[in-house]
Amino acid sequence: MTRDTLAVQIGSMKRKHVEACASIMGRLGVFKKYKYTSAAARAMLECALKDRRSKLVIATHHRTVVGFVWFVPRGAFDRSGYLRLLAVDAPFHGQGIGRRLMNFLEKRHLHSGGIVLLASSFNDDAQGFYERLGYRLVGELPNYVYKGLNERIYFKPPPG
Repeated sequence: MTRDTLAVQIGSMKRKHVEACASIMGRLGVFKKYKYTSAAARAMLECALKDRRSKLVIATHHRTVVGFVWFVPRGAFDRSGYLRLLAVDAPFHGQGIGRRLMNFLEKRHLHSGGIVLLASSFNDDAQGFYERLGYRLVGELPNYVYKGLNERIYFKPPPG
């Protein structure tokens, strides 16, 4: 069970936040399995900021970036939103930051076709997190993002 006690602010990612977000990715083990370094993450996020289709949102605690999401409305089959990436810095895991970022996205985007996301098949924590939020496992993609790693496909339909 998460504790939503940490005071965080949710807002749009700006160029000045890219380094902090890339550093979070560089420190998390899940991204290391995909060979993401902080430098690769920085380049990817800089490109995402220039992509008008992408929505990048950060969570800050006392002006320090503690988590972020990369979301593409209508990025899944040109129908549903696609959660490209969610990352919360390890010292802040279990404090409700991921849930607050997802709630922020869902309030703005879930109603338009639902949301699709991928979770690594080895990442039981992420799978449990998304399932607790109401996402359903709908399939698996072998070797999709990185050879030797499988991705589980999750979907949450719009309400009603």
